[in-house]
Amino acid sequence: MDSKALDKIKKCLRLAKSSNANEAAAALRQAQKLMAKHGFTTDDVAISDVDSHTAKTGAGKTPPAYVTMLGAMVANAFGAETVYQQVYDGERWSLNVEFYGLNSAAEVAGYAFEVLGRQLKRDRTAYLATLNKRLKRATKVRRGDLYAQAWLNAVSKQVTRHQRTEAENAIVEAYKAKRWNDLETLKPRDNTKGMRSHDHSAIHQGYQDGKKVSFHQGVNGSRHAQIGEVAS
Repeated sequence: MDSKALDKIKKCLRLAKSSNANEAAAALRQAQKLMAKHGFTTDDVAISDVDSHTAKTGAGKTPPAYVTMLGAMVANAFGAETVYQQVYDGERWSLNVEFYGLNSAAEVAGYAFEVLGRQLKRDRTAYLATLNKRLKRATKVRRGDLYAQAWLNAVSKQVTRHQRTEAENAIVEAYKAKRWNDLETLKPRDNTKGMRSHDHSAIHQGYQDGKKVSFHQGVNGSRHAQIGEVAS
């Protein structure tokens, strides 16, 4: 869409809210004239305020459940939505997550996902290094994922869900409908099936380590919020 034309239309629509009736009417007529000229609908104008941010998950085509848990947590924290993209580069599959939303929600959610994702990977790797090297790979993966989920459960206790207004929800839904006709639900791998009694230590350690992580959402979801910093 023509960004300059959109900016002019938005300016006119802002003026259309003027308390001066004549000024408001003139601005609305001008907005309608510009929309007709450039072939824009009211939905086109509204969804132009929706931004998106794509982040790498570091996972393959089908991610472990804790990856989508992290995506959902940060999306809820900042009022964003998620779409997962399975990408094949000719050699291997990888997975990206696209956040989309209003008022920089996508950018901040993407930033939080990347920061927390790196820290979770470091902590999970450090935990796995403490396990007996003779354990089966399946056992290590199961405990690593249980650790990661517990880590995220601890961090999520600090999160306050961002509540969008009905008008904002309508804009986000219009954007979704415009971009995607039919989205399939991504089904992550559950590597925690067949849990054993000895696995409880992974949950305990993950929760304790997650409690050390700060997730301060900041004023109006500021990108400069303290995310991923280890609490003293």
